[in-house]
Amino acid sequence: MSFPRRLKKTLRENIPGGKVKYFRGWKKNYTGPWLGANKLPVALMLHHTAGAATESTSPKAAGNQTGANSGIVNFVQNHYRVPAANFTLDRDGTVYVHAANPIWHAGVGSFKGKKPWDILGCKDNQGNRYMMGVEIVSKGKKKDFTKAQKEALKGLQEAVGEAALWPVQKRRAKVRRPRHKDWTQRKIDIIYDHPEIDEWMK
Repeated sequence: MSFPRRLKKTLRENIPGGKVKYFRGWKKNYTGPWLGANKLPVALMLHHTAGAATESTSPKAAGNQTGANSGIVNFVQNHYRVPAANFTLDRDGTVYVHAANPIWHAGVGSFKGKKPWDILGCKDNQGNRYMMGVEIVSKGKKKDFTKAQKEALKGLQEAVGEAALWPVQKRRAKVRRPRHKDWTQRKIDIIYDHPEIDEWMK
């Protein structure tokens, strides 16, 4: 079974309630093959959008309702010739799938000398070909991820790990979900530290 087909299956199994939406062309090969072990992605890089309809974490807030951030989601999909992330995670917990294959999101960076990510084998400045990227809708000025986002992120990492054949004991490990700023010092996202993220993944 191909990676996109496995990914669709594992997303359905790990993110219930019909909260996975696919953009047309999500199976398209935009930039070439994965270069990770077994020609599969080796990690899920965490980004934030630096924009959202609200900073409120209340599920009743208007900015946390379905469709409130559609402009941001469509920007990730359509602003560039290639989507700016593999996934967007909206504030209501919906996961939008832009691409199952490599796209441009990581930019210039390196894991050289950075534990534990140095074991992933990502070549300098080629993170796009080794890691999937998720844009989490957030203003990025304070710790404003919603409970729905945290729960969906847990399911998303599990789904990507299953589809990419990561070892079971490492699917939710820190090594498999670097923040953008772990790859490059020119970025600040995401602002949560790893012990906090570990709590969501339990």
